[in-house]
Amino acid sequence: MSNKEKVLIIDDELAPRESIRMVLKDQYDVLTAAGADEGLDIMDKESIAIVVMDIKMPKMDGITALKEIKEKHHEIEVVLLTAYASLETARDAIRFGAFDYLLKPFDKDDMLLVINKGLKKRRNKENLKLERELLLNRTMDLENQIKKVRDNLVKHYDDTVKGLILTIDAKDRYTYNHSNRVAALSKSIAEALNVTGKTLKEIEDAAKIHDIGKIGIEKNILNKEGDLTSDEYEEVKKHPSIGVRIVQEIKFLEDAVPVIKHHHERYDGTGYPEGIGGDDIPLSARIVVIADAVDAMMSARPYRSALPMDKVRQELSDNAGTQFDPRIVNIIMEGKVALA
Repeated sequence: MSNKEKVLIIDDELAPRESIRMVLKDQYDVLTAAGADEGLDIMDKESIAIVVMDIKMPKMDGITALKEIKEKHHEIEVVLLTAYASLETARDAIRFGAFDYLLKPFDKDDMLLVINKGLKKRRNKENLKLERELLLNRTMDLENQIKKVRDNLVKHYDDTVKGLILTIDAKDRYTYNHSNRVAALSKSIAEALNVTGKTLKEIEDAAKIHDIGKIGIEKNILNKEGDLTSDEYEEVKKHPSIGVRIVQEIKFLEDAVPVIKHHHERYDGTGYPEGIGGDDIPLSARIVVIADAVDAMMSARPYRSALPMDKVRQELSDNAGTQFDPRIVNIIMEGKVALA
């Protein structure tokens, strides 16, 4: 079987059809058709790379055939032949998707040049398609993880939240039980802000799964003991958006989306993923931002020991108005929220 690219020549006249075939046969696998209908049938059966086709043909002219080719076989490049060149002919050819057009009688070198260029364009498109497929495959594991989380969600809200917490803790050993501690502190802060009822429960449960997007981050990055590279840090910054993708279609978790999405925003607007600041950050997220930071400071990490309470309070004070909502910091500094 020939590995040559296939060229289809469509012309109702035998002489030009054979002339083109003789020019191309040494370099390409050349097929011929005496009309557009026959040519379209061949395209349905064969993997044609490029078509050379006369514009003026009985039954179906070249422009009409071009439209059908582009509708059914958009990947095939088409070169039109005409003995009656005009600006309108060229415009129609390009408008309906032709790669180029040549004048009859054609020059052999011109024919080879146009065919080579057309096939190069097709190859480039095929390479781009392969690159897109490769990129898709690279993200398939993440998509599968997200799908599994969605597919395995149980009907009961509390069980679902517990399952997501276990998923997070299993992925990142340094944050074991971190989610529950952040949830407890977030609830205390919300109560000090006079949040009650359903909203209080929503903040507590959202805090429990604020880091769910970390299941989409490579484990070796999450558990790295040294400093992250800039590329690794950019990967970590994706976890709020990944988390939103996981829960946004789960109706009974929709209230957690603001916390999951914005728990790395900063009060001064320099955080991520959206760089919003002040009261534009949902209150629930501003609460979890502080609870998350406090628990991180009070927990031992491979690169440092847990910070003493006076140092934690100093960090909160120093970063009020930049990283943290100053009103929430004041409530903590006034002793209305127990940190230990």
